[in-house]
Amino acid sequence: MKALALREDRFLDVLRRLIALTPKLQNNPGAGLVPEERLAAQVVLDTLAPHIESGFIQAESVAGPGQASRPCLVLTVPGEGEGAIGFVGAHFDVVPADQKTEGWERSPFELWEGPGGVLYGRGVTDCLGHVAVLTDLLAQLAERKVRPSRTLKVVLISNEESSELPGLGLNYVAEQGMLKPLDGQPVYWLDSANFGPTLGTAGVSLWELKVTGVGGHSGMPQNCVNALELGMAASLELARFFHERFPPTEDEKRWGFLSSSSLKATVVEAPNTKETKVPADVVLRGDIRLTPFYDLAEVQKTVTDFMAELDARLERDDAPAHFPRTRTAGGKRGELAFRFQGEGTEGIACRLDSEGLRALKEAMQVVRGVSATPFSLTGSLPLVRDLQRQGCDVQITGFGDMQYYHAPNEQARLEDFRQGFAILRELLVRL
Repeated sequence: MKALALREDRFLDVLRRLIALTPKLQNNPGAGLVPEERLAAQVVLDTLAPHIESGFIQAESVAGPGQASRPCLVLTVPGEGEGAIGFVGAHFDVVPADQKTEGWERSPFELWEGPGGVLYGRGVTDCLGHVAVLTDLLAQLAERKVRPSRTLKVVLISNEESSELPGLGLNYVAEQGMLKPLDGQPVYWLDSANFGPTLGTAGVSLWELKVTGVGGHSGMPQNCVNALELGMAASLELARFFHERFPPTEDEKRWGFLSSSSLKATVVEAPNTKETKVPADVVLRGDIRLTPFYDLAEVQKTVTDFMAELDARLERDDAPAHFPRTRTAGGKRGELAFRFQGEGTEGIACRLDSEGLRALKEAMQVVRGVSATPFSLTGSLPLVRDLQRQGCDVQITGFGDMQYYHAPNEQARLEDFRQGFAILRELLVRL
């Protein structure tokens, strides 16, 4: 086991093939981008085919009815002893990329190898580089017939970059009972960067605010309620309330969160395209990122109640002082209709006293020659809190450059993945 090291030719070949597929792996259904994760899964299966046929690796493709093009892969290497270890969370889908509008310096859909071992392309860090590392690790275990002490379960997932859908993603794998062998066992979630470890993540809840105003001629504002202005004012009032009501906590310092909880608008939709027409209808959407020290359901209720009261204030003509016009000269008023889109996803505070974290820090020290630098962030991961509730010792790490997550010019260094491979090897040695 100790002799294993990243086989760079295979890693780069797998990564190159995966990134070439990214035009069909982009995940944004609202923009018509529905990924076909089976294309990426097939690259992994083709690479591991001899070892699946030999029986050294057990492979299961998991997707619900009607979702055959969007599977997860569960890859199992039976161990020599009792217990299990999970490498979970690396995913096949990617965030959309547009070379022209986002300012990519070269094509995001081709792997480019630059000076100093730079690897460039959509998915290098998030998360196809992790998929390629795990593929090479499994292949090397099989080629050398090296079995870990514990049974190794590698779960590569679909639909990580979008909201939960029936029959898809890790939730569906869990519903089928395929994560049960990991109950009470160390589980390493491999979808982060900068090594860390990442000690915690935030919950996420998407929201929508529909604003109904009164449209009309911009030169007759007395007859109008500007839905765009009202929506902007309402979203800012909501953000002000949220940040006062849910401030930073002492536990955030202990876990090293880089940011506190936040609420913000991220999308504005208005059908109006004429500068001299006051818009009558606007939809704002956004998200809440909530550190795990607040209860997500309670926060959702508090926010919903606040927005209902804000709309009631408009009815009473008691809008906050800084608000724009909320009622026309003829008495028609603007309306606010707020809702959350689904239940949301909870965040996690990983155990700080666990065997899994100790092993991860030791592995990083051995491989990188420096002490681990733990941090937490308000990105969000699916199902991690549920796994923790099941008794799993969930820890989070990842390889690559965090500043390029979901960003143009995504890149990492080959050395990141050399070290990442070695860290995974050391975890198998220690556990």
